[in-house]
Order: sequence, then structure tokens, then C-alpha cells
Amino acid sequence: MSTSTEHVMHHDAPEVVGRRERLGVRLIILADGAFVFGLIFSYFYLRNLNVAGGWYPKDAHKFTVSSGWLLALPFVVAAISHRIGQRNRANFGSYSIITFLALAIGLVMQWNQLSNMPFMVADQGGFEGSYASMAFLMGAANILHYVLGAFVALGLVIRTRRAAIDPVLETWRLMTAGSWFTWLAIAGVAGAITTSFVAL
Repeated sequence: MSTSTEHVMHHDAPEVVGRRERLGVRLIILADGAFVFGLIFSYFYLRNLNVAGGWYPKDAHKFTVSSGWLLALPFVVAAISHRIGQRNRANFGSYSIITFLALAIGLVMQWNQLSNMPFMVADQGGFEGSYASMAFLMGAANILHYVLGAFVALGLVIRTRRAAIDPVLETWRLMTAGSWFTWLAIAGVAGAITTSFVAL
């Protein structure tokens, strides 16, 4: 059994590799977009269906409208700080830390909201209505977005500390990450708009 100590090198030009990576991320965004807009459709479908008053039963709990917007704010801050860092490459390391911290704070905020939901019906082991189950599901989607976004942002923080990176490939990778952060902001705002419609 022999082992090779040779490094694996890309044989394609950095522009080709960058375009390929960006296409992959855009396909992930497309798939995630189908999931997010499926959640939004389900939210409005159940809201308008309201079988036997099951959407929002009498004396049920609900989140405030501002809580949805407050949880979308870290996504927007992360997207803006990444865009500013892209344009100001000399200080990108600082902006990448801001991006990561915004997403980490958002993750903690979303986890705290879901951990303290007043929607559980203890004797039945379920939620108070369709609104509560959709709010929980949309919160879980936000947690997934925060985890993935924080993972990408942490990767960018680590990459800024490395010395030898092909500048063309790095530009493509920053644009690719920018596409992801922009999508997270769009998904967060779409979720906040959706959860603003509670009452019938």
C-alpha cells in the first residue's frame, strides 16, 4: 500500500472553479427557496382554511409582530456587513467577524424564542393551533439558516487569516458567499412579512 504526498491541484482556471462553486450555491438557494416558499404557502393556506377555528383558537398565545422582524434583523445585518466587506477588502477581516457575530446572535435569539414558546398544550402533547405549529416550523427553518450562515461566516473569518489564497478565486468565493447571505436576508424578511399576518 503506497501513499502519495502530492497535493491535489485544480487544473481549471480560478474563474472556472469560481463559476462552478457559485452555480452550486445558487442551486442550493433555489432548493432552499422552494422549501421557504412552501412554508409561506402552507402558512397562508392554513390561515385561510381555518377549519373549526383551528388556526388561532380562542385564548391561544401568539408572538408579537415585532418578534419576527427582530429575528430577521441579524440576517440583514450579516448580508450588509458582508457586502461592505467585499467592497472594502482591506478591512474584510473585521466585517467577516461582524457577519459571523450577527448570525451567531440571531441563532441564540431564535433558539431562545423556540425554547420559551407558550404554544404547547401539556395535556395533549401538541400545539395550540395551526398558527403555533407553523410558527414553530418557520422558527426551525430560521435556526437551520442561522446555523448554515454562521458556518459559512466562520469559514470566511478563518480564511481571512490565511496567507496564500488565489485573489481571483477568493473574489469568486466572496461573491458566492454574498449570494448566500443575500438569500438568507431575503428568506428572513419573507418569513417576517408572513408571520406579521396572524389574525383573520
